[in-house]
Amino acid sequence: MADVDITIVTDIEGLDELERDFTQGSKRAVFKFLRGVEMKAAKILMDSAREYAPYETGFLESDIHRQSVLSNGALTVRVGPSQSAFYGLIQEFGSPEANVPALHWLENSARAVQGAVLDAYMEALRTGLEDMKG
Repeated sequence: MADVDITIVTDIEGLDELERDFTQGSKRAVFKFLRGVEMKAAKILMDSAREYAPYETGFLESDIHRQSVLSNGALTVRVGPSQSAFYGLIQEFGSPEANVPALHWLENSARAVQGAVLDAYMEALRTGLEDMKG
């Protein structure tokens, strides 16, 4: 699968207290807030991947999940199958040795909902920030 990274940069003005709380507050609270926002947006991507997954037994479709990973201070949400459904990645990239063409099903699913994921992310962020402000 070609990496389809959706990078979201947000510029928030007029929320000085919130910015102070984010920079000086509890890392755990910030992580929880951002994880909630990202998981809401990732649900759209996960549902799309399930819809695009090649179907033979239904296992690949049922094995697609989302997982948040914190590494070097960066929070990332990964969407895709587990190692149990490794063949989903073979179908994504293809295998010339086995004469298996690349289907790019996961990449195509991400491209299909890219706008919806961004909209969901921004709405979850807006809602969360409004809740924190109030």
